[in-house]
Amino acid sequence: LNSGYHRDFQILKEGLFAAFEELKSCLQVTGLMLESIKVNKDIVSDEKYDYLFTVESVNELVIDGMPFRDAYQKVGAEIQSNTYQPQRTVKHSHKGSIGNLCLDEIKAKKEILSN
Repeated sequence: LNSGYHRDFQILKEGLFAAFEELKSCLQVTGLMLESIKVNKDIVSDEKYDYLFTVESVNELVIDGMPFRDAYQKVGAEIQSNTYQPQRTVKHSHKGSIGNLCLDEIKAKKEILSN
């Protein structure tokens, strides 16, 4: 049935029109936001991000042979005693991690999909 002649569809239409208007507004705001976004490439040098590197510190200790629980407790104790010194070098190796974003693979897949 045509939505103009079916009462249930008429009731649904009103909500849909409002939703589409709201979506258009959200897309306009998103466009304005994306035009003015700036990437801070050196943001992790700020000391408030020091604790981002705790996982890397724990992983390094585990790779060196320390059991995970002990490594976790050691880094936690350093944080508690305010002696934690982050190593800002990242040694991730899995796909998609920092330093291994696989951008060439993503670009190749994007080119395949666009053809």
